[in-house]
Amino acid sequence: MADFLRPGRQSARAVTQCAYALRPVRSRAARIATWVSVCLGCAAAGAAAMHVYTVRAPSAAMPCVASSANDGADDALARAQLALKQEGASRASVQRSADALTAEVRQLQAQVLFLQGQSRSRR
Repeated sequence: MADFLRPGRQSARAVTQCAYALRPVRSRAARIATWVSVCLGCAAAGAAAMHVYTVRAPSAAMPCVASSANDGADDALARAQLALKQEGASRASVQRSADALTAEVRQLQAQVLFLQGQSRSRR
């Protein structure tokens, strides 16, 4: 507070009444040069990554030879799938036969009831 009372210094009121504007610390050329160097560095890093990727890609693109250990598993899987299809077909055939026999049993029961009714009426 004593600083404001000395001659040659601005008073507190004069300091608070001034209009202040922000000024950049670095020049515009320095800021542009920084952005350009960052962009060039990123582009160089991307180009290096693409170069490494293209150098290693052909070895990864080679087709792999199927191992013979999986052939036995594939054969077992194919046999199991075939057995499952055959089991499903035989179950469907048995179900159709059972449905046909059930219909025939109902028809025969109806005929027996009819004939029993006829024999009672004749007595």
